[in-house]
Amino acid sequence: MPSKHAIRIGNVSGATGDAPHAMSRMAKTGNVDVITGDWLSEMNIAWNAIAKQENPEVGYEVGFLQQLEERIDEIAAQKIKVVTNAGALNTAALSRKVEELCQRRGYGYLLVAAVLGDDVTDLVKKPKRKEIRFPHLDHEGVFLTDWDPSLVPSCAAAYIGAWGVVEALKAGADIVICGRVTDASPVVGAAAWWYGWSQTSYDELAGALIAGHLIECGPYATGANFSGFKDFLPELVDLGFPIAEILPSGQCYITKPEGAAGIVNRFNITAQLLYELQGALYLNPDVVADISRVSIENTRERDRVFVSGAVGHPPPPTTKVMIAAPGGYQAEATYYINGLDISEKEDMMKRQLNHVFKGNKFSKLSAELYGSPAANPRSQQAGTAMLRVFAQARKKEDIGTEKFKIPIYSLRMQSYPGYHMNLDFRTMDPKPFMEIFPATINLSAIDHRVVLKGKKISIQPSPLTAEYPKQRPSYETEHPVPLDSFGQTKNAPLGSIVHARSGDKANNSNVGFFVRHDDEYPWLQSFMTVDRLIALFGDDWKADECESRVERSEFPRVLAVHFRILDFLDGGIASSSRIDGLGKGIGEYLRSKEVDIPTKFLERAWI
Repeated sequence: MPSKHAIRIGNVSGATGDAPHAMSRMAKTGNVDVITGDWLSEMNIAWNAIAKQENPEVGYEVGFLQQLEERIDEIAAQKIKVVTNAGALNTAALSRKVEELCQRRGYGYLLVAAVLGDDVTDLVKKPKRKEIRFPHLDHEGVFLTDWDPSLVPSCAAAYIGAWGVVEALKAGADIVICGRVTDASPVVGAAAWWYGWSQTSYDELAGALIAGHLIECGPYATGANFSGFKDFLPELVDLGFPIAEILPSGQCYITKPEGAAGIVNRFNITAQLLYELQGALYLNPDVVADISRVSIENTRERDRVFVSGAVGHPPPPTTKVMIAAPGGYQAEATYYINGLDISEKEDMMKRQLNHVFKGNKFSKLSAELYGSPAANPRSQQAGTAMLRVFAQARKKEDIGTEKFKIPIYSLRMQSYPGYHMNLDFRTMDPKPFMEIFPATINLSAIDHRVVLKGKKISIQPSPLTAEYPKQRPSYETEHPVPLDSFGQTKNAPLGSIVHARSGDKANNSNVGFFVRHDDEYPWLQSFMTVDRLIALFGDDWKADECESRVERSEFPRVLAVHFRILDFLDGGIASSSRIDGLGKGIGEYLRSKEVDIPTKFLERAWI
């Protein structure tokens, strides 16, 4: 253990480096031992693969390098360790760039380590693709060999764990450059190194995993993407980034730099806990965390919460691998509809689209109306809906100007009354998109290693593993309470008393609901059943088209009910025809649905 105080780890990126000066601020005001950041998402891994194919010297996240250059003096002076996954698909190249930066600025003594092994692209190339098979992440009996044979993978990134980070820090590294480690791995690795945990320190590792999960999205832990945001307006501007202060037990405090904008309380941290979950068990290549009894409590200090209750279990023998392939080309156009008879105008337009696109070779075509214009609107904008036409094709010529743009444009003189459309016709030009196959790979097939000062350190998988089913346990509440026992009700938005957070994992969506008061939780448990969720989705739940499976679980210590909805995002990532292909708005949509809520709960302050 380098020091006796609890390790403080500051996050400076919540995917793609979304705040250009976050590292500078954290180094200056965070009083942290380690700076980490999550620079990757499933989308930019695929785009980095394309960039690397065109230029072998790129394929990493350049924003990290820019932030490091801005604050390298402070980081060196304070001896802050830096751990990042910004290496993306070219960790070696970014490591060289960082070494050059250190030399140029007079810090050649700083040791830069590269954690490698996540890029398993060679393993998905034929014939190796058939040898390993790559089972689907969520579906039994489905393998990469079952994928559309016209899709040729351009990259495959395995989600490796934290022990490369641990060994790099143990070997004296000051800056650790990783590729596709799991989002929480930089935090888990830093804590395990600091305290000298072993690969079987399951409870401690589970606590650090949850700490990493809570800060990985940056300002999501300081007031962003929080359904209770109204109470903190207008101060939610230029938010600070979070800090995890992890104890030797793995329990942690979540806070932010003093004076930084934003809020940290048990409600917005509960929302982040529920974000992009798989259910009660959080699977990771280092440990599996049971979070069903996690507790989040405010402390006497402002903007500081205490998180405890995670229980650790042995990791699975496999980890996730995201395989990306060029899926073809896509284009879209937007018509605006306002005034009276909007549904009839929509119907007219869809009939005309079916006519002009007759015989097309699109792989996907949708025309969806977005928006519910107000009656007797106060402005034209308030009374306008949009009809979004979206198409994809495997071949560029099947969605080129003559196949998409000209048919769309040809309808302008035959349209509904008040026709107008988005005049940025560039959206109708075909642009490439990627398709994703989420799979698993055995950790023993990965050459997980650290390269430091020209030496290689091999990382072995956990000595003890356990099997976990693809289909997670799902259950309704054990002791449902009759809803009429809560007294009189009033029709009101669900979100008047219920918080929610939703997100994506490949083609799956998750959504967690939670309440603020203990006496409201039995109502939420009894009310939010699987059938209720499906009913709340309304027309978005297309039973004739969708075989989605819903898995339900409960988190009583944070007053939450959680759902994972499989295969709900029309492919997800960049291949979805949905305007919300990442499912980020699903929770807020469901909060807006009006339901019967006990009056006694509504008499409290609404969210």
